[in-house]
Amino acid sequence: MNMQDIGFRISDLRKKRDMTQLELADKMGVSYQAVSSWERGSTMPDISRLPEISQILAVSIDELLGNDTESEIVKDVLTGQTDTYTSYNQPHISHIKEVAPILKPSQMDNLVEKVKPVKLADLSGLAPFISSEILGQLAITAEETGDLDGLNSIAPFLSRDILDQLAYKIETVKGLDALSGLAPFISRPVLKHLALKAQEAGDIDSLASIAPFVDRDTLDQLAIKIETVGGISQLSGIAPFVSRKILGELAIKAVDAGSIHELQGIAPFIDSELLGQLILKATGATTASTNREN
Repeated sequence: MNMQDIGFRISDLRKKRDMTQLELADKMGVSYQAVSSWERGSTMPDISRLPEISQILAVSIDELLGNDTESEIVKDVLTGQTDTYTSYNQPHISHIKEVAPILKPSQMDNLVEKVKPVKLADLSGLAPFISSEILGQLAITAEETGDLDGLNSIAPFLSRDILDQLAYKIETVKGLDALSGLAPFISRPVLKHLALKAQEAGDIDSLASIAPFVDRDTLDQLAIKIETVGGISQLSGIAPFVSRKILGELAIKAVDAGSIHELQGIAPFIDSELLGQLILKATGATTASTNREN
């Protein structure tokens, strides 16, 4: 729908009626700045006001809007007959995007449901105008068909419950790495569950993809478990998000076990003073051992 064309028609019809912008604004109960904005094509009148504008300007809605596809959709919405257009035509997502800003969520839901199948990548620009319920249904259907492209872009508009459901399904099929883009929107309990599951399965590398969004207590628990099983060097991916206290304790444990070389990957995240002490301690132990051998 071309706002400039509609704006020109409003302006032209107003002038033919010998009306000023202020007179049209008074009849509409809006500011003359609003009328000016319509006529410049900067904004569109609210869809519910279009019949009123056409009545004041003594024209049909057809004459006001024109005859392009988007206008046909708007006219059917105005008359409450959205099935009129869609019964003869398959609405294209690009046409719906054009009219989305002036339609109500319920009207958008009705139109979007007519487009089958809907790809998530096509919904990124429409998500703000569609109800979370319909958007959630479309996201779940898309996931079931393997269509995950675009899921990250609509995540801010999905309910937490839907996102949590999707997280479980995606992790099961594609692994934890596939959740990196969704992690900011997934609930903490679900992220905790998936992180613990990954640790128990030995999938340590994947933890780094969601670590920034997992709570600190859980990461500390995981760090202790991971170090116990595979050594402190296994913590390099999640070290930036583990508490200094736990990293310090594990580092001391590693040095006491003669494994200071394993600290290389996590050294930047250990308290600098403690790290210096550990290096001196390890160096001193090595020197003492060499002296005894000599």
